Amino acid sequence: MTALVGAKVLVIETDEAFRKHIAERLRLERCKVYEACRESEARGIALRKELDVVLLGFKGDRQLALALLRTIKETRPTVEVILLSSSEDHSLAASIEGMKLGAFDELLVPFDVETLVRRIQEACRGRWERGAGSRRASRDPGRKE
Repeated sequence: MTALVGAKVLVIETDEAFRKHIAERLRLERCKVYEACRESEARGIALRKELDVVLLGFKGDRQLALALLRTIKETRPTVEVILLSSSEDHSLAASIEGMKLGAFDELLVPFDVETLVRRIQEACRGRWERGAGSRRASRDPGRKE
């Protein structure tokens, strides 16, 4: 069993096919996955749902992504955020700003899905070990949900 069983992940991505591919892969890992393609939808889910990890990608609108990262970390500081950046939109300055705002990591698209799964596992492990997940026991891979 994977360490992702029961993890709650929000995938924010404007590219529908890419978002759905990531979401489906995470569902195979037995994650609870939420999806959003618009900033308002993403903000609503991030504020209403108990989340472990947010995958944040907004192709071509890095400033919008950073503003959303800021909002998520201000309202849910223990949620880990992994930035998804396309190589053509990548900016070192924006990456540094993202890390200063509290991003857990940044992955450049295209990336290996196994790498993404490992980074989500590491983000969840750190969050759960810090006690931020109040239901840590329910994330035991051997336990039925």
